[in-house]
Amino acid sequence: MKRILSAAAAVAVFATMGAGVAEARNRTVVNQSGYANAAGAVQTGRDNGSVVNQDGNRHYARGVQEGYNNFLRMDQYGTRNHVTTTQVGNNNFSATGQEGRNLRADTLQTGRGNVAGVAQIGNGSRAVTDQDGVNNTSGIIQIGNGQDVEVRQRGEGNISVVVQSGYN
Repeated sequence: MKRILSAAAAVAVFATMGAGVAEARNRTVVNQSGYANAAGAVQTGRDNGSVVNQDGNRHYARGVQEGYNNFLRMDQYGTRNHVTTTQVGNNNFSATGQEGRNLRADTLQTGRGNVAGVAQIGNGSRAVTDQDGVNNTSGIIQIGNGQDVEVRQRGEGNISVVVQSGYN
């Protein structure tokens, strides 16, 4: 009888552990090809999602999310691109692009309801987005080579749009 009760207790403990993990409902999808790609995703909280797609050589991607209902997407295609996205809070969204070589995009969002997007196509460009607050929106598009932009927003309801083209 003791064995049956012990087994039942163990099943109950494992069942509740599984329910707690399933309840978190965080999801990460990573697709990599090419040579020496590295990707990492850390999510604490619930209902967070992250998607990382890398193609070429020696890419690095890191996504960190803490809170609930945050989503990030990172896509890289060329060579030696680097992207980091950190979101702390709730209901934040970040989408990065990148295609060429030696591109770097860093996004940091703290608060809730913030939206950030970066799209870079050329070579050797860098984009930094740093938002802290509520319902801030930032969009960066860089097409040429050697572009450099930093956007920092604090507070509520800020909007920034940066479009750069041409070649340096």
